[in-house]
Amino acid sequence: MPDVQISPGNLGAVICLEGSGKLWKLLKQSLDGIDGPSEFVLARSKDLAADVLALCRRLAPAILVIEDSRIQVLPFKQLRDMLSRRDVQILVFSDKADDASYEEYFRLGCAGVVPYKITRQMVRKAVIAICSGELWLPRKVLSKLAQEAFLQGNTRKITQRESEIFKLICLGFKNQQIAEHLFISRETVRWHLRSLYSKLGVDSRTAAIRYAKQGGETNLASDPSAR
Repeated sequence: MPDVQISPGNLGAVICLEGSGKLWKLLKQSLDGIDGPSEFVLARSKDLAADVLALCRRLAPAILVIEDSRIQVLPFKQLRDMLSRRDVQILVFSDKADDASYEEYFRLGCAGVVPYKITRQMVRKAVIAICSGELWLPRKVLSKLAQEAFLQGNTRKITQRESEIFKLICLGFKNQQIAEHLFISRETVRWHLRSLYSKLGVDSRTAAIRYAKQGGETNLASDPSAR
């Protein structure tokens, strides 16, 4: 059976692997109540995906705390629904400080990343923040992720005509060529382009093409004459 401490009035469960002895000690020192019972359920799971999944289902809402070197143990596919509902959230200990690593962890489904050399107070702050529904990531990374989400949301609102024009400018068509191809006026093309640029968050044809090349608009058909 997993090592579980149940206490009244808890904020949620905090789970780590049995093989993570140092991490378990740090969590207990950081989260155990100093003047009374802890607000948290502290639990340890066997180092097997099935056991992690079973304990998450039993104790949800829960935070999984894990080292980056052992993250492959987590059954992300089976946890997907729980992660999307925020019934389970993941806090990773990692010394990878580059933005790309933070983004990679976030796209895996992790809610936060902290360095190995961290104070007990900061561990507690990170866990409480994640319990409250926050992300524990650098501000620069959060800003980029928020901008991407905004652009993707607006991209889904692109009209059929704007999508047609987007395809054509990516193929190198000039405004007059687009107008002749679609049997509309050049001024109408310009009007659609202004709307398109606004929705993509860009300010020029070059920037719109760069956005498409980076995969920003995944719904574009390859055939510019597709209706």
